[in-house]
Amino acid sequence: MGKPLLALAGGGTGGHFYPMLAFAGYAKKTNTFGGLVFVGDKNRIEGKKEHLLKEIFDRYKLLKMERFKGKNLLGITLSFLQTLGAAAKISPLLRGKDFVSLTFGGYTSAPLGLYTRLAGKPLFIHEQNAIPGMGNRYLSKFAKKVFITFPGSEKFFPRKKVVLTGIPLREELKFYKSLSREEVLKDLGWEDRFNILILGGSLGARSINHLAVYLASKLPEGVRLIHITGERNFREVEKLYSETPPRCEVKTLPFAEEMGKLLRISDFAVSRAGASTSAELAFFGIPTVFIPYPYAAYDHQYYNALYYAEGGGAYLFREEDLNPQKVLEIVQNHHMDRKLNSQKGKLMEARFIPDAEEKILKHLLEVINRKEPL
Repeated sequence: MGKPLLALAGGGTGGHFYPMLAFAGYAKKTNTFGGLVFVGDKNRIEGKKEHLLKEIFDRYKLLKMERFKGKNLLGITLSFLQTLGAAAKISPLLRGKDFVSLTFGGYTSAPLGLYTRLAGKPLFIHEQNAIPGMGNRYLSKFAKKVFITFPGSEKFFPRKKVVLTGIPLREELKFYKSLSREEVLKDLGWEDRFNILILGGSLGARSINHLAVYLASKLPEGVRLIHITGERNFREVEKLYSETPPRCEVKTLPFAEEMGKLLRISDFAVSRAGASTSAELAFFGIPTVFIPYPYAAYDHQYYNALYYAEGGGAYLFREEDLNPQKVLEIVQNHHMDRKLNSQKGKLMEARFIPDAEEKILKHLLEVINRKEPL
C-alpha cells in the first residue's frame, strides 16, 4: 500500500497560515507522504499568497468560506450548515483516497476537519494560541492528537490527546538566524544601528503605528525604526511621519516578504501578540513590548504575550492602558544598557519551544503506522 496523502488546512490570518505552511514545507522535504493537499479561504491570506501554495502543494482548493456566526443556537446552526457545505466541496480532492488531515485552527479548518471525520480518516489539530478558538475546541473531540504551542493550553482539550510541541517555523527564519548580523546588514545595504522592529500584525494596527511615530520623534540618531505598517495603513503612516518628522532613522514597509532578515538584525520590538509573530520574536531572542489586539477571540493575544512577559523577556500593555511615555522609557533603557537588552533577549529566547515540525511528524507517523481505528 502506498503512502497516504496529507491534507492540511489553516488560514484566514497569518497566525494560522504560516505555521501550516512551515509544517507543509517540512513534510514535503521529508517525502513522508504520497502528496500534500490544502484547503483554504480564497478571500483571505491564503488566496493572496497562492504563489506559496503552488510551491509546496500537489493540489489545493480555495473556497468561499464564512466565519463562525456566533455562540447562540441560530449562529451555531448556521455555522454548521456552512461548514457542511464547504466540506462537500472538498470531496473531489480526497474522495476514495487514503489520507490523514492536520488542521491549524480558525474557521478555515472546520470544513476539512468535518470531512475527515465523516470519511473515517485520522484527524490531528495544532493550536497556535494560548487560548484556543471555537473550531479547535470542537474538532479536538474527534482528533487523534492535539498539538499545542503554549504550556497551559492542555486544560482546554482532552488531556490524553495533548502534546506540547511549540509552533512550526518557516525554514527562511532558521536560515537567517544562522547568518551573522553583519552579513544581513551588508545584504540590506544598511549601517549598523540599534534596530527597533515595529509590527502591527498582517493587517496593521493604528495604535502601534501612532506609537511608532511618537517614538521616532523622541529617539536619537543612533536608532533605526523598522516599521511594518500593514498594507492598508501604509499611506496613512507615511503622512503621519511627514507631519511629525522623526529624529531617528525610519524605514517604513507595508509588508515584509523576507521577515527573517529584519528579525535577524533587530535589537528590540514593539508588536501585537499573534502566536506566529510572538514565537518568531522569541526564536530570535528579541526583547519586546507586546500590545495585544484587544478584540482577539477569547482575548488570546493577551495570554500569548503573558507567557513571554512572565518569562522576563517581554513587557505587556493592554491597548487601553498604553502609555507612550512609559514605552519610550523602556526603549531608551534598552538602547542605553546593552547588557539589559542582552539579558532580556536571552530570557525571551528561552521561552521558545524548538523542533515543533519534527515532534508533530513523529506523532503523526506513530498513529498512522499503528493504523488505529477512528
